[in-house]
Amino acid sequence: MKIELFLLFMLAFTIPISFAESPEEWNRLADMPEVRSEMEAAAIVDKIFVFGGLNNQGEATNTVFIYDTKENTWSIGAPMQVSLHHAGVASHEEKIYIVGGYLDGWIPSRTLLIYDASNDSWTIGADMPTARGALTAQFVEDKIYAIGGFSGITNSENEMYVPETDTWESKSKMPTAREHLASAVLDEKLYVIGGRAGQFNLNSHEVYNPETDSWETLEPLPTARSGLTASVLSDAIFVFGGESALKTFEENEAYIPGEGWFSQQPMPISRHGLASTTVGNNIYVIGGGVVPGFSFSGITEAYHNTVIPEFGTLAAIILAVSFFTIIIFTKFRNKIDHSVFQYHKA
Repeated sequence: MKIELFLLFMLAFTIPISFAESPEEWNRLADMPEVRSEMEAAAIVDKIFVFGGLNNQGEATNTVFIYDTKENTWSIGAPMQVSLHHAGVASHEEKIYIVGGYLDGWIPSRTLLIYDASNDSWTIGADMPTARGALTAQFVEDKIYAIGGFSGITNSENEMYVPETDTWESKSKMPTAREHLASAVLDEKLYVIGGRAGQFNLNSHEVYNPETDSWETLEPLPTARSGLTASVLSDAIFVFGGESALKTFEENEAYIPGEGWFSQQPMPISRHGLASTTVGNNIYVIGGGVVPGFSFSGITEAYHNTVIPEFGTLAAIILAVSFFTIIIFTKFRNKIDHSVFQYHKA
């Protein structure tokens, strides 16, 4: 019995530790050719495309920077037809869709620009019904959902674009109106996180199910912030950076459906108005301002995480199975020992 107790003790001691360990790493990479904030990024295969944004004069730009993750080098793509900042971005196969945003003079746009990465060219799609900037956009299956933003008021619009027919349709509105929010797609559901309404940062966290055109409120973001970014790695959504009136955030908080929120290794350099996207086993976090308001950088960093929560459900299951295995093994061994004893006695 001493052996079984020793094994049980070792399992109880080592499993929580192994599940709490989550190898994380930040690496500084080549800077963007020019500083930017409030731009958008999307990845296709091993390249990252960064669109528009504000330059160091606070002006809207139409530049396209292309980062090669294999070579750690930047190049320049065909410029957008118009200069934009605070746009939404969504990618599908080899096309990237730039949705809304602000024109020079902070004029909300309804423009839909479509970039074909296969030949570095642009086309224009049907205008979005509601002109707005500081929104978020994501593909779910083969449709784009453009959500939230600011159009003279903070709004909760949820408008769906169908590339096949080049048409828009209004869908169920987001429960919490907000702008400067982040979003991510996991298991065909669209998660919208943080943002602000007026001058107030929000910790709102809601998920949209396109199949049922319905929303659900989830566990709030631990750190309320706006001007943040989010990307998926494995089965978790990682939320980086952001700002308040007084500071920029270095926070890196991960959400795992069914498990909740977990604090992760902070960003090396806090900033807002940044962009992020996933390539392979890394999330690339790019640009943004290092102080609240108008500030800019060309910072490019790669974040890696094996995505293991602290002693979660899986660890508990393993421990329970191990415990019952030891009990069964003990009973089985006792039966054998008893049989052997009876045999020798005979």
